[in-house]
Amino acid sequence: MTVSELVEFLQRFPGSLRVVVNGYEEGYDDLAPEQITRTRIVLNTGKHDWQGVHGHPDDAKGQITVEAVVLQRASH
Repeated sequence: MTVSELVEFLQRFPGSLRVVVNGYEEGYDDLAPEQITRTRIVLNTGKHDWQGVHGHPDDAKGQITVEAVVLQRASH
């Protein structure tokens, strides 16, 4: 999903709705501006079902990285 696609999708909802992210084990946490970051990722590196599909550039080992917007869950 791109930023443009996300904006278009979010425009379907009332602007007053709260934005949350899933909690570490259960429940939901509020999303704050400082949790929205821009970073580089490596596409399609996850090999296990417990990993995310895409990986961190430190694990790139010569692979091409791309920029992405991350909605980071707050760690408590």
